[in-house]
Amino acid sequence: MNNVSRRPRARSPLARGIRRDWQLILIGLIPVLFLVIFSYIPMGGILYAFQKVSLRKSFWQNEWVGLRWFRDFFNSVYCVRVIKNTFILNFWSLVAGTSVEILLALTFNEVRNGPFKRITQSLSYFPNFVSTTVVIGMMVTMLNPRTGVLSLLLQKVFGMEPIDMFVQPSFFRPMYVISGIWQGAGWGSIIYLGAINGIDPQLYEAAALDGCGRIRRIWYITLPGMKQVIITCLILHIGSMLSLGSAKILLMYSPSIYETADVISTFVYRYGIGSAEFGYGAAVGLFNSVINLVLLLIANTVSRKLSETSLF
Repeated sequence: MNNVSRRPRARSPLARGIRRDWQLILIGLIPVLFLVIFSYIPMGGILYAFQKVSLRKSFWQNEWVGLRWFRDFFNSVYCVRVIKNTFILNFWSLVAGTSVEILLALTFNEVRNGPFKRITQSLSYFPNFVSTTVVIGMMVTMLNPRTGVLSLLLQKVFGMEPIDMFVQPSFFRPMYVISGIWQGAGWGSIIYLGAINGIDPQLYEAAALDGCGRIRRIWYITLPGMKQVIITCLILHIGSMLSLGSAKILLMYSPSIYETADVISTFVYRYGIGSAEFGYGAAVGLFNSVINLVLLLIANTVSRKLSETSLF
């Protein structure tokens, strides 16, 4: 009987690809697992928005209430107020913050003294690493109506009466936006500096030979070269227009300024966690996330049609 030699079984293209690129697959598996475990699995909590949550019952034993919490929120007297306050704070933070970051990047780019440039850049980055708690503590100290440096300066220079700004609704938004700019403008300017460094230096040399001044070079070369980065950052910011961290606001918070300081995240904290209405809080949070997604899609679509720059 003749021995019939068997040919080795051919591997599928998928198996060959896994065998060839197993190291790359292993590296990519780590962030995928991170996203699945810490982002996608917790999304199951969305169902709480449609349940009457009880700590004495399991997830599957909670009473199903449908859209009840959404109706309660939309019929609440606080609905319009928290949405309006969230939008206004985010809008001014976006407009003022982005403008200062771009101006700061342009200024750093025009500085020719190397040591001075490095020192000022480092100093501008430093506030980003200061704890929000420390920032609010500094504000409380400096704005104290009796002993605060800024309060005394306003009284001496502008003749203002001593006033506790932390209990005045009209002062909350300026304090929030200005402190946010101070804390994040230097760090936020890094991405715009990167965009500026990617512009071809020969364009500046050619413009200088043609007699263009510094302002004209910024207007016709630097800003157009930053356009794609600026648009991308704006799209990302617009996509989180109704998302506002509650930590800083809660540190500045008091019932006397709810009129301008109460936003969606603090409302969820007060009613969802403080009052143990977890289903209600989940419903408001889900509404906030859906609106942010819609804003992101709209901003991305408009940007793609007007400037051919988009995230996807």
